[in-house]
Amino acid sequence: MGIISDVRYMFYVLFHPFDGFFEVRFRNKGNYALSAIIVLLYGIISIFDYQYRGFIINYSPPFYMNSIFIFTVAVFPILLFIISNWSITTLFNGNGKIKDIFIVIAYSLVPKLVFDFIRTLLSNVIILDEVFILNSIVNIGTIWFFFLLFCGLCVTHEYTVFTNIVTLIATFVAAVIIIFLVMLYFILMGKIVGFAAAVFSEVFQRGIGG
Repeated sequence: MGIISDVRYMFYVLFHPFDGFFEVRFRNKGNYALSAIIVLLYGIISIFDYQYRGFIINYSPPFYMNSIFIFTVAVFPILLFIISNWSITTLFNGNGKIKDIFIVIAYSLVPKLVFDFIRTLLSNVIILDEVFILNSIVNIGTIWFFFLLFCGLCVTHEYTVFTNIVTLIATFVAAVIIIFLVMLYFILMGKIVGFAAAVFSEVFQRGIGG
């Protein structure tokens, strides 16, 4: 019954974001396991969409499908946003913890997840002139997602609308910086490993030649 009541409350949050996220933040109504399942489902739906989207709007080459890559591309921005937003809001006196941000973004993903899944199913039965219907469906899910996310972050961090907008802009900048630092780290590590391998190979060859 616990998970069923959590799912019901999640749907309550979708239609009453301010009251719902207030209960999640201050009365522990959120479920971390359910949030993790939602994020995993989002990654799985992304794979499903890549493979089974109708040929009318499917421009992805199915023979080059890489499920792990598609899943990573879908889930990585979520994790990046959580880390970036938490790091920024600590500087802006935000009161939300990283687990609270995780619940907010997971619950907010539900409309996008559902509408993306519906788009995939309908794309196999429509004609070209009805593609605008699919685009409208996706837009509804995306707008709903951003609205819920914005409301949830306002409540979680106890921000005003203006402060929340500023922190979201700063979150985007922080995400770019994090990506740059991660890429720089791997590039440097690659050079270090390459240099160490070259030195080892040189020493080994000289040892054999000697």
